[in-house]
This record gives sequence, structure tokens and C-alpha cells, in this order.
Amino acid sequence: MASSSICQPGLAPSRRWWLISTALTETLLFSGVLLGWNSLLPILKSQGIYSHLCDTSASNFSMVERSLDLLPHLQAHNSGMWEEDEDAQTPEPRGKRSQEHHGAECKQQDDILNLAFTLGSFFLGFTLLPLQMLLDTVHPRQLRQIGSVSFSLSCLLLAYVCSNSARLSFFLMFSMMLSGIGGACIMFTTLTLPVLLGNPGPLYTALVLGCFSASATVFTLMRVMYSAGVSFLSIVLAYGGLSCLMFINCFFCWSIQPCNAGTEGSYSIHLKWKCCEEQQKPESGEMSDYSLQQRFFKSLGQKERILRFSQRKTLSFRRPDLQKAGPPLSDSLCSPVFILHLFMASIVQLWLHFYVGSINHLLQYLSQDNISTALYSSIFGALQVLSLMSAPMTLLLLGSRQQKPANRKEEDYAVIAGMQSPQKQIRGVRRLTVVFTLTIIFLCAFGVVCLIPSLELQVLGFLLHTVLRSSLFVSCTMLYVVLYPANHFGGLIGVHILVSMLLTLGQHPLFLVLTNHLQGDPFWVHASFLTLSLLGFTVPFYLHRLQSDTAKQAKSFTATPKPPSAVRLYASSAAVQFAEGTEESKEPRTAS
Repeated sequence: MASSSICQPGLAPSRRWWLISTALTETLLFSGVLLGWNSLLPILKSQGIYSHLCDTSASNFSMVERSLDLLPHLQAHNSGMWEEDEDAQTPEPRGKRSQEHHGAECKQQDDILNLAFTLGSFFLGFTLLPLQMLLDTVHPRQLRQIGSVSFSLSCLLLAYVCSNSARLSFFLMFSMMLSGIGGACIMFTTLTLPVLLGNPGPLYTALVLGCFSASATVFTLMRVMYSAGVSFLSIVLAYGGLSCLMFINCFFCWSIQPCNAGTEGSYSIHLKWKCCEEQQKPESGEMSDYSLQQRFFKSLGQKERILRFSQRKTLSFRRPDLQKAGPPLSDSLCSPVFILHLFMASIVQLWLHFYVGSINHLLQYLSQDNISTALYSSIFGALQVLSLMSAPMTLLLLGSRQQKPANRKEEDYAVIAGMQSPQKQIRGVRRLTVVFTLTIIFLCAFGVVCLIPSLELQVLGFLLHTVLRSSLFVSCTMLYVVLYPANHFGGLIGVHILVSMLLTLGQHPLFLVLTNHLQGDPFWVHASFLTLSLLGFTVPFYLHRLQSDTAKQAKSFTATPKPPSAVRLYASSAAVQFAEGTEESKEPRTAS
């Protein structure tokens, strides 16, 4: 991608860094906050959201739970008073009976709140599909403004629900959906910021994904403020005000044109020379054949005006590597490694989302103590900040920096023939094998920790969950980049998001099984996920075999460095001249 000085000649370096820093900060504050559902859930219960589904005694228990969450020092004080009173009943059996009664009577409240989280998380991922289709026609600034408005409306609607939770609980669903849509727009526009600024650096994408995962800590901070006595209504309104500042910043600072943008009249002779003479350079702007023809004909009227100043006999709007018929997208979608990886990634994402939605039930089942449950739930939310480190480390393991090939001529012939350099592909597959092997090992360790009924050991599960969730999408994208053609990347990512998000909807039926049939014990659910995750070892095994096959093919590739005659005839004369490395003359060569 071109640098920012080429894309935006008048853009100051200070403004460039301001855009990058504010985009990452806004992603950290607003994009993936729904993933901190475990901290928001107790607040919603204490606010009385869907409390009408419980009876009066359960609602009274909800108020007691709120007082315990807000003022823990009062609980210690009351506990001391109860210990001094010999005639009074001890608080532990009373709390246990209230907890059992609340669990028996308020299952419907837990189920409907989990449905709200399921819908919000679904829109958080599924919104990326229409955003990819709108990116070619809508400026990223407009998409980000839509996201900020959606998030502000979500906060306003949540505050409206909390103002009268007895009658307005139904609007919580819409608040969560708007929060998911807004978070997806914010994260997506931050990922596409290089379209406006050029390439900020090799770790930029990993930092964006790390900020997206680490934003789950926001609700944990809200819970700490709420426990300190701050009104939840004030917290939500202040948070919505911050999202309004994001809209203002986007309105004034994102008003720049994309790197490949321009008026119709700007496509003149200069673009013609760039398309026809330097087609072989990968860094040149890629545009479809139809759009190129339309822009040429509108700006120049007729192609004879181009041919008048050129020595070429024909005019081609296609790059050499796009002229030959490449493999269809169906071949990539039906490849074994894609099917295996898609199955594994979808199962992992469903497992991680179910873990977020049911972690409070797991901690409560292991501790039978509200204070311990709140403490470990806060620890889980705080550890999500480690995503800022795990995502860049995953990208470094995958080798994000492009290494210069040892044989430049071999690399050039591979580009002309529509193939990837064998040595480059071997290095990429080797790194992918290591990363996916570590991922499956961490996933199995995470499943084993979930099966062990130890409250202290769950902290290790928190760490493994953070590493898996932050590095999952990074490894997926690098797999598609290394193994598949570049023009298939968008279709593969779209199918991946579609299938994984549709499967994520299954977390609500699993939660219903947990609360209604398993009595809050998630052992068998995690055991089933652990069994399915063992199938993920087929992905690194397949990658290892692919690396061996590619290494064998590399020997034959180096033995015949020159492309076959069919490829030589198919490629354009300028591309062949560039591949052979001949610089006999700087003047353009006339094609016969």
C-alpha cells in the first residue's frame, strides 16, 4: 500500500498520528464492550431488568444482592452483628436458601438476559458482512459516524430502560443490538483506516484486534464504579457522552479522501501509463476491468487519444496476473484445509461466547458465595487487557514482516505465472503450523481447566480464554493470505464470518440446557466442546503435509526457473521484460 505522503500529500504527520491514536483508543473504549457481559449482567439484575419474571421473594433477593454488591463493607458489618446475636439465625443458611429460591424462580430472567447477549454478540460479528459490501460505495467516515450514532443510541436506550425497568425491560434487546452494530462499525473502520492514511505499520491490524478484545474491560470498570456507589444511570449517560465525542472527532478529522480516490477527470494519460507500463508491480492500485474502462471512456472520450501518444498497438485494461483464468472461488471453499479450519474456528468461537455468557453461573456453582463470584468475575474482566499483548505476539509468530526473497528472478516468474513463491509459501505454512499447534494445545488446556472444579484454577482459564479470543482472527486471516489467491480473500473471510456467526446463535440453546437440565453445572457442555476441539489437530497435521508437498515441488520449480512457453506467450511483453530483469533500455518497447 502506498505511503501516506503519496496518498495524502497535504496531511500533516501530527494529524496522521492523531487519527491512528484516537482510532485505537475509540476501538478500545467502544468496539467490543459486549464481550464484558459477565460484569454487566449483575448490574442489570440489580437494576431490576426483567425482574417481573420472578416472584416477590426473588425480587427481594435481587435487592439484597444489589446491596451486597454495592456496599460489601456493610455485609461485613452485618455479619459481625449477626455473630454477636446468639439468638439470631446464622446468615449462611439464610443466604443459601435465598440463593436456591432465587435460582429456582428466576431462571426465566437469566434466560431472557442471555438472549439479549446472544443477539448483541451476533450483530457484533454479522454486521461485518454488509460493511464489507458498503466499503466500495460509502466513505469510512460515514460508516464510523453510523457506528458512533448507534452506540450513543444504545447507551441512551439502556439509560431509558433503567429509569423504569418494570415496564421498559423489553427495550434492552434493542440496546444490545445497537451496541453490537455500533461496535462492529467502529472496529471495521479502524481496520480500514490504512485506506485513508497508507500502511501505518505491520502491527497495526494486531493492535486493532487486541483493542477490540480488550474493550471487554469497560464493563468491569463500570461495575467497580457501580459498587463504589455511583448511579448506573449516571455511568451510562457519561459513557454515551464519550461516544458523542467520537462522532465529533470523526466529523472533523476523518474528512480525507481514500488513497485510490479521485475525480473522473484525474484518470488521464498518467493513469494509462501506470496501468499499461507498470502493471507487473504488486503495489500498483487494483481496479476491476469494467470500472477502468468506464473511467477511461468518461475522462478521455475515446481510446484513440491514448493510442495517439503511445507506441502500443493494443490497449489492455487488465493486469497480466489477472488475464489468465485463475482457480474459481469454489475450489478454495471446498479445499480440505478451509473446511477443517472453518469447523474448528466456528466451534472455538461458539465455545468462547458461551463461556462469557455462562461464566457467572460457573463461578457461582464452584463458590456458592456471592462475594467470591463477584471477585473472580472482576478478575476475568480485568485480564482481558492482556489482549493488547497476545494479538501482536501472535502476528509476530506468524511473521508479519515481508522478507525479501533470496532469488528475485524466481519470485518474478512466480508472480507472472500466477503462483506464490515456493520458498515464501513454505515459510508461511511452517509458521502457520506452529501457531495452530499452539492454539489447539491452549484450547485443550482451557477445556481441561473448565472441567476441574477448582475456583483458584479458573484464573488460568481466564488467561487461556484471553489468548485464544484475541489471536483467533489473526491466525485465520494469515491462513487465508498464505494458502489462497489474493482475489479469494474477501470471499473466504465473508463465508467464515457468516458461518461462525450463525453458529454463535447456538449459545442460547446451550445456556437453556445449562440452566434447565444441568442445574447450572457446565461440566458436560465443556466436555463436549473439549472432545470436538481434539479434531482441530487435523489442521496443523494437514499444514505439515502441505509444507512437505510444497518443499518437493520447490525442487522442480528451481530446476526449471523459466516459465513455460504458454505462460511466456500469455504474459505481456512488458511483464516478461520485468521478470527477466533486463534493463537494456529505459524507453518503452514496441509490441508487435
